[in-house]
Amino acid sequence: MSNLLRLPNRRRTAEQAAEWAVLLKEGLSEEQRKSLHEWLRADPTHPEALERMARHWDAFDALAELSETFPLSRPARQPVARFKMAAAVGVAAVVLVTLAGALYLLKGRDSLLTPSLTAARSPATSQEEPKQLANASDSATRNYHTPVGKQLTASLPDGSVVALNTDTSLDVQFSTSRRLVILKKGEAIFRVAQNPSRPFQVQVGPRIVQALGTVFNVMFGETEDDLRVTVSEGAVKVLDPEPPHPQSGRPAAPAHTDLVVRAGEQAIIGVAGEQIRHMEVAQIEAKDAWQRGLLIYQGDTLDAVIADMSRYTTVRFSISDQSIRSRRVGGVFRAGDVNGLLLALRESFGINARREGNVIVLTASP
Repeated sequence: MSNLLRLPNRRRTAEQAAEWAVLLKEGLSEEQRKSLHEWLRADPTHPEALERMARHWDAFDALAELSETFPLSRPARQPVARFKMAAAVGVAAVVLVTLAGALYLLKGRDSLLTPSLTAARSPATSQEEPKQLANASDSATRNYHTPVGKQLTASLPDGSVVALNTDTSLDVQFSTSRRLVILKKGEAIFRVAQNPSRPFQVQVGPRIVQALGTVFNVMFGETEDDLRVTVSEGAVKVLDPEPPHPQSGRPAAPAHTDLVVRAGEQAIIGVAGEQIRHMEVAQIEAKDAWQRGLLIYQGDTLDAVIADMSRYTTVRFSISDQSIRSRRVGGVFRAGDVNGLLLALRESFGINARREGNVIVLTASP
């Protein structure tokens, strides 16, 4: 904690209030309820901040359950836009720091089992699933798809769980000897049920990601050579595609090597080669926060933030001022909340926006 920039109390209170608002919406455990009451009594500004954030995060009904010990004020007279501005600025005004408070709400929670949004299924996964498919653990075939801005969590026939992020498509092909998932595009997190006799594999382009009893995230980029595998539990093995058979008279291609990625590591595989980097638990939790409908940025460049937010909306972005592309941005946002992001960029990071049809043009503030 010593390396974190200390934020002004008002902004820190807003961040904490946003954390509690999200937890309220999901439901508090008894221990969390006690902690919330302690937080409310710790500072006279905390109740007001929480009420404001609860309205912004649509958690006011849950907040009303605390009315016996936390008397709610009368509905605020300020326009709704004021609430949104206060929330966006309070939550998003973090530059070049780790959002420890925002990550608190993710720690120790089984986020894979709670989808944040309901996604439209493809015809092969209609609401009335065939009974023989639901009970089939040895062999099954189905596909899943999420449109832009939606997520979906599903249980697979073998007891594994998959969470699909925005604009993701995958096929499940289970046989008696193999559990294969073909990720066609997008991003998914897998919690794999152990079965040594039937390997669990995710095919991404020409590569295979094989689970070794694990929880891992696979993100498939725009091309076959844009793959990221992040492991939070256990380990996975990334199998390189088999080298082509040499033509007669030519020397054999060198044997390919498999890449092992362990818990707390991320493999980045692209045209430039393969790279494994260490990730802190907080970084992994922030990366996977989309399961709760949240996007957490920790001093990411504006370029990276815009590219990520673009995955959750049909609105397009254009950075016309090259000087701001590498500007560092941090904060907690709802997935697809373009207005909240633009408000935070203007108020906290000196970046203006103007709309030109379906395109948002970003420039430096004068």
